[in-house]
Amino acid sequence: MNKLRLPVSLIFLIAAGIFIQSCNKDTVSATAYTTAAFQANINGTTWAPDTVSTTVNYNAGAKTKTLMCSGTQGQKQVIFSVTVPVASGTPGFPLATYNVDGNLVQAQFNTQQLSNGNYVFLPHGTIAAGAGQVVVTAVDSVKKTITGTFNFYSRSTLYDGMGNVISTTVDNITGGTFTATPYVFTSN
Repeated sequence: MNKLRLPVSLIFLIAAGIFIQSCNKDTVSATAYTTAAFQANINGTTWAPDTVSTTVNYNAGAKTKTLMCSGTQGQKQVIFSVTVPVASGTPGFPLATYNVDGNLVQAQFNTQQLSNGNYVFLPHGTIAAGAGQVVVTAVDSVKKTITGTFNFYSRSTLYDGMGNVISTTVDNITGGTFTATPYVFTSN
């Protein structure tokens, strides 16, 4: 009987160790978002602007409709615009996914910088065609609110005097949302 006591004790200890280890809680990592109507995750940090401006403009001469949205908080600013050709003059905006192309769909990430003795918002890198998208998911043309998502990245490259790359910085603007954001409709 003594010969069995050692193996049984070892099996019991191993089983107890496995049981105790399985009780450990996993670490959960998530991005916390605010309840703000306009927000994004900029380089891993939740950002919600305190100033938001959204317009939908119909240009009767060109028959285009442009959604323009900008948000500013602290020293950061996010701007995007979507122009739809052959549009109607109604106060809504077409639901669709719009890929950044640098022409009809543009995005910009600005940071506040000192320029000529004044603090101004300047682009922090360039946003190339294909570097993001704006998705319009809902529009209430009576209440004049618009809902959707956006994401893009900007890239800035620093060169030395010989044209060699010193560094490249990429700013990721992800998880952007605009939820029932009021807009102003204009027509000219």
